[in-house]
Amino acid sequence: MILQRWPRCTAECFRRRKLFPSEVPSCPYSTIATSVQCDDSSGDEKLNFAPDNEPIQKSHRSLTSDSVVQTLRCLRRKPAVAFAYFKDTHSLGFHHDFSAYSEIIQILSHSFQGKMLISLFCEILSGTGSGGPEILPLIDHLRKTCATSHVLSYAVNCLIKAYTTRHDAQETVEMFCHLCRLGFVPTLWACNFLLKFVSQSSDSHMVVAAYDRMKCFQLTLDAQSLNIVTRSLFQANKADEAFQVWVGMIEMGVKLDVHGYSSFIIGLCDCGKYNLAYNMVRRYAVLQEISQERVPIEAFAYNMVIDGLCKEMKLEEAEKVLEIKTRHGSTPDLYGYSYLIHSHCKMGNLEKAWYHIEDMVSHGIEINCYIVGSLLQCLRKLGMISEVIVHFQKFRDLGVHLDGVLYNVAMDAYCKLGNMNEAVKLLNEMMAGGLVPDKIHYTCLINGYCLKGETENAWQVFEQMLKANIKPDVVTYNILSSGYSRNGLVMKVFDLLEHMMDQGLEPNSLTYGIAIAGFCRGGNLSEAEVLFNIVEEKGIDNINVLYSSMVCGYLHSGWTDHAYTLFLRVAKQGNMVDHLSCSKLINGLCRDEKVQEASTVCSMMLEKNVVPDVISYSKLISAYCQSRDMHNAHLWFHDMVERGLCDVIVYTVLMNGYCKVGRLQEACELFVQMINLGIKPDVVAYTVLLDGHLKETLQQGWQGITKERRTFFLRTKHKALLSSMKDMEIEPDVTCYTVLIDGQCKAEYLEEARGLFDEMLAKGLTPDVYTYTALINGYCSQGEIAKAEDLFQEMIDKGMKPYVLSFSVLHQRTLRHRKNPTRFGYRCAYVRKADTWSMERLLSQCGPQGEQNAVTFSIRINDQQWSCADTIVAKLAVALAPMPFEGLLDRFVAATSGVFPDNQEREDRGKLSGSVPWGTLDAPESMLHHIHCAVMR
Repeated sequence: MILQRWPRCTAECFRRRKLFPSEVPSCPYSTIATSVQCDDSSGDEKLNFAPDNEPIQKSHRSLTSDSVVQTLRCLRRKPAVAFAYFKDTHSLGFHHDFSAYSEIIQILSHSFQGKMLISLFCEILSGTGSGGPEILPLIDHLRKTCATSHVLSYAVNCLIKAYTTRHDAQETVEMFCHLCRLGFVPTLWACNFLLKFVSQSSDSHMVVAAYDRMKCFQLTLDAQSLNIVTRSLFQANKADEAFQVWVGMIEMGVKLDVHGYSSFIIGLCDCGKYNLAYNMVRRYAVLQEISQERVPIEAFAYNMVIDGLCKEMKLEEAEKVLEIKTRHGSTPDLYGYSYLIHSHCKMGNLEKAWYHIEDMVSHGIEINCYIVGSLLQCLRKLGMISEVIVHFQKFRDLGVHLDGVLYNVAMDAYCKLGNMNEAVKLLNEMMAGGLVPDKIHYTCLINGYCLKGETENAWQVFEQMLKANIKPDVVTYNILSSGYSRNGLVMKVFDLLEHMMDQGLEPNSLTYGIAIAGFCRGGNLSEAEVLFNIVEEKGIDNINVLYSSMVCGYLHSGWTDHAYTLFLRVAKQGNMVDHLSCSKLINGLCRDEKVQEASTVCSMMLEKNVVPDVISYSKLISAYCQSRDMHNAHLWFHDMVERGLCDVIVYTVLMNGYCKVGRLQEACELFVQMINLGIKPDVVAYTVLLDGHLKETLQQGWQGITKERRTFFLRTKHKALLSSMKDMEIEPDVTCYTVLIDGQCKAEYLEEARGLFDEMLAKGLTPDVYTYTALINGYCSQGEIAKAEDLFQEMIDKGMKPYVLSFSVLHQRTLRHRKNPTRFGYRCAYVRKADTWSMERLLSQCGPQGEQNAVTFSIRINDQQWSCADTIVAKLAVALAPMPFEGLLDRFVAATSGVFPDNQEREDRGKLSGSVPWGTLDAPESMLHHIHCAVMR
């Protein structure tokens, strides 16, 4: 009824206000109004409702701005009619002014007619309406005339939304800033809408710029604003900037919800900033904030952090996250445990992996095949092949689903154990269970047979693979080729290569390299050279692999010269063998004392921008130290330091070299430099310095320094080094204790030496033959022969083979304290060239047969007092008792059988020439000790 009365009321209103001539019986817009009122649809659906068959007849010349505004005010409760009236008058050519626009905007805003209002703003912005107003002056007029704040805010919201449909992000942001300068305070919705629009249509730089301008205008932002900005930065991989924005918003008092925290943590993880996600600048700020606010985060976010930390092998932090997750009420799931178990298995930490598996089971989470796979592969990597089989059977009995990967791991374990029957049974079991084996399973069996040398069985599996329509790949052919070549089946190798090409697979450089390496390992070097020459002449991609295999083959066969020659030829051609081959070549050359050639290899590697590894550097520096060329040793060491490759081993090698040539001060400087660089010394480094100080003290004895002063300096240096070891929490080992005991003996502090010996035993360390010899020598030097003999017997009782030095020490001291010796013994003296005094003294004590039964041999020792070319001549005079000389010598050789140093030990401890056993005694004490140290080293 109200709807039926509305046109008449409106007309009466118009007449009273004299808006239209009185003779007009009805308003020309009554038809429009009636059509609208008869429509029950919502206001937003009444945008274009004027019927085309009822055109407006009234001329717009009768309209004025005031009359339009008055009419709109009368239609305020009918926003759809008002909007239709506004549009129709505009279509008649009437130009609305600010007042009319302001009125219709207020009407639509008050009634929340967003679609109409946005449509109006779009027409204004597009300029389709001729004579339309400028938007900013219009909005400014609206601000001055609008009495209700929420109406004005709604209008601004619609304007911003309309602006985004007509302009780009930058223009929209500029318009937003103009509105703020006019005094408008955009709503939170408008701010977030603008940020979202900019983030979707522009880059992160523009998003941050919009965010910064909002902060400048002191607009209120919330967690959604933060989420939009940080997500845009995360998408641009700008995690650090996102973190700064996050910190700024938190400082502004923005409270994040569950989704906000989780989204931010996930974003950090997506950018690889796992440490920030967990640690938040070293103090776990994110997780602590969550803990303090008691705001939980989503399980997915926890798992993302755990996964990321595990990828970076920060397992302790990952476990801490899992603990926090559980403590804050989030139920542990399979994913978090899987990441930790897999990472611990990757690190070889079985104990931790088992702990998490048991913890997972205690929470009711079932073990799956992926976790079992990680565990079995860890066992295999640790060499626990039998355990792989045991646990495979255990999990199979528990009903864990077994996939093809698990079967392959178990088959590989059986193959490595040589149990091919069980491996084949597993393959059949797998097929019976509905799993289809692939080329990896067949290749595993082929490899197992090749390792056992059963190449015929390997070929049968290969044929079975072909019958199953499984095409072998290059890896399969390489394994089979390697098996044939290692077993000397030369023609089989060539036939296999032809078969490979028939199958459409071209042998690559790796295939030929594996065959060459197999020939060399099988002792068929000539065949390897033939294949190498054929392929080299033919030409092949990545030929450096071929060269590398041939160099390694020569080295394996002991042909270091050929390997070096090939290396030089390849280098002159502009190529380079791989890093491993270079390292092996350097090691071989250093072992053969061809240090200059090894140096050339290193230099040529550096010319090709290939940096030798630490082991190669160490071998080269050690070789120079062995040859007493400390200048070149230091040059290569300096090169290592500049490249940041030095470690404690290299420092120790060079320190030991300096100690051997009597340059202890430089060794000490290296020790200090190592500590200053943050490299922690180990027990070997301390032992080198302890021994160096001992040798220096004995050398001072040769220089005439008093014994008391020498002893004082030695004890002071040793005390300082031992104190440093204690601070570093480094415990002495057997070699270190031996040096300390020897030092105390030389200083004639036998009680302290014995105390060190007992300390070794208390710590569970087992003294070796050198430790016993040092203490025996100390007792003998002080005339305590009984204690020395007891120690010697104790050494024998423990099953140790006495070193020749032990016999030398004990028996010469026994003879010294017996006027008429009754058991066999021998004495020796070491003298320099033309030094006959010691020899005469020795011969005078050996009886009438001493001179005629003397046996002469020589020892070359790298002693710091003489150059390398000097030879120390030693004469061994044997004092005979009732036994003839020949019998005594035979008895002595038999007694010391198997305890003399082999060739490698002789190279390490001194150059020995001659066939007679050698020992120390009766030379000046310092010289005897130096030779004694050479033996022990």
